[in-house]
Amino acid sequence: MSKKLLLFTLAIFSCSFLPAQESPLSQRQKQLSERYSQLENVLLRMAEINARTNPKRAALLKKVLAESKDRLIDMRFDELVAILAKHRLTEAIDGQETLERDLAELLKLLESENRAGRRDAEKEKIAKLIRELDELIHREKAIRGKTQRSDRFEAIEKEQADVRDRADKLSDKMSESQEIGPRSDNRSDNRSDRDPESDDPDEVDPEEVDKSRSPTQQAMQKGMRRMRAAGKRLRESKKAEAIEEQEEAISELQKAKAELEKILRQLREEELMQTLLWLDARVKKMLRAEKSIHSQTENAVGFAPGNEGGGGNVETNAETEETIRARTIRLSRLAADQSLVIVDADAALIVLREDGTAQAMGESLLQARFDMEEVRLRLNRGEASPTTLRVEQAVIDALEEMLEALDLAKKDAERRQQQQQPGAPGGPADQRLLNILSELKMIRLMQARVYERTQRYETMLVEPGADLPALQTGVEELARQQTRIGRILNSIEIGKNE
Repeated sequence: MSKKLLLFTLAIFSCSFLPAQESPLSQRQKQLSERYSQLENVLLRMAEINARTNPKRAALLKKVLAESKDRLIDMRFDELVAILAKHRLTEAIDGQETLERDLAELLKLLESENRAGRRDAEKEKIAKLIRELDELIHREKAIRGKTQRSDRFEAIEKEQADVRDRADKLSDKMSESQEIGPRSDNRSDNRSDRDPESDDPDEVDPEEVDKSRSPTQQAMQKGMRRMRAAGKRLRESKKAEAIEEQEEAISELQKAKAELEKILRQLREEELMQTLLWLDARVKKMLRAEKSIHSQTENAVGFAPGNEGGGGNVETNAETEETIRARTIRLSRLAADQSLVIVDADAALIVLREDGTAQAMGESLLQARFDMEEVRLRLNRGEASPTTLRVEQAVIDALEEMLEALDLAKKDAERRQQQQQPGAPGGPADQRLLNILSELKMIRLMQARVYERTQRYETMLVEPGADLPALQTGVEELARQQTRIGRILNSIEIGKNE
């Protein structure tokens, strides 16, 4: 997040609680309300600009906007203007305190990108350390092989010293990592690791390490001592002892690598859990909104023109027109509510695409979003019909299925965190947002929805007055959905075979 945006937000946050003696307060509060509206417009434009180039940032910005709508912040700004205009200062103070907490939460949300960025940078740093350490292990194994095959050790001793120097530099890089630290302030403690001539390897116990260091650094310290000892044995032409020290050095380097892999898995698990929690909250919010829209649409169906049982006199017709007008306004408001749900769906889709491991859930939400758009269009046209209700119910069913899959995924993530063992195998391929069984279940349910929609379109096609262009668009979308389902199944099969 840019510093300018954060400073702009902080300015609004700090100015929103003005001393009571400033006058006129209501006018100042109105200015703040207008500035907040400008900020929302800026966030919306930034989300649109970043949608393609930086989808993660776009998702965060949309999340902030959705959270602002949830908390009714713009409305509460307006309420404070009205309250201050009536000089109800005590009530205004209470409202400002509530607004302060909500603005603080939004600011925290905006700053979360910085925390996520630091975590991503740390993950990349550790992944690079693992690659460099893996190269060191391969080189030490090559030196061991040369030692086993040769009786001339001068050149091998130089290679051993070079690998040890590289290990020393790599250990320094590890000390700079926030996750691997701490870094020792007493650099004299490291002299036995740095200077091959400073201590006799026979007088230094390789198992004695600085306990204030992390397990990764302790393993590196032991490995470097073993490499120094191997160099001394090579100078003394003690082949068997040199090989033994080299094998011990390889073992310690492998322990350090295992510790790094464990840290990397933990960082990925933390990121995974945060994504799951965010998606869970977003889907629950969408589900609540969809159920409310569905319930209100059901109420509106009873007032549809075809259900009015109209009489022929002018008074009845006038009542019918008034009822239709009220119903149209109500459905228009529901369409606006549906638009807000679509915004949430778009934000969730960006997060799922960024993750890339839950293709079935992404496709399920994409199908639900298509249905949401159909509901929005129908409600805008004033169509409170059984068909509208069926589409709304399909959205609700899809969101409930997603929520069930997310609940299972959270339990799986919690279990993995509890069962993690030092040096246990695993990596990026083992960490998916959803497990394969959950993905397959979602695919089966998506296929059932495609089948149900196909049957519904077939029935609508033969009905009098059928909207053929709309039906054609719907059938074409079904074909695209079917193609995407096939691709997802194929990618899951390829992943299993690999």
